[in-house]
Amino acid sequence: MRSAGLERLILDLQRDGTLREELHNLGGDLEQAVLRAAAKGYRLTRQDAEELLRSFQELSDEDLDKAAGGAWNDPPTPPPSGTGG
Repeated sequence: MRSAGLERLILDLQRDGTLREELHNLGGDLEQAVLRAAAKGYRLTRQDAEELLRSFQELSDEDLDKAAGGAWNDPPTPPPSGTGG
């Protein structure tokens, strides 16, 4: 079960691209992830940090942007009508 600190951090990561990039750039350093989160007011366990960093390693930057609402999907363009004939 996720801690309240991790739940809050995940919500904030969805809204804050700078925070997301900062934690993503830690490169899997668990100790730094816990310290950086604590410096920003999040209380994470080592297990929380492992889960968070594992998710960053599994997702590309594009996937993270989409999860955070940063991607916009245009509706498909309908085929031209009335051409030919």
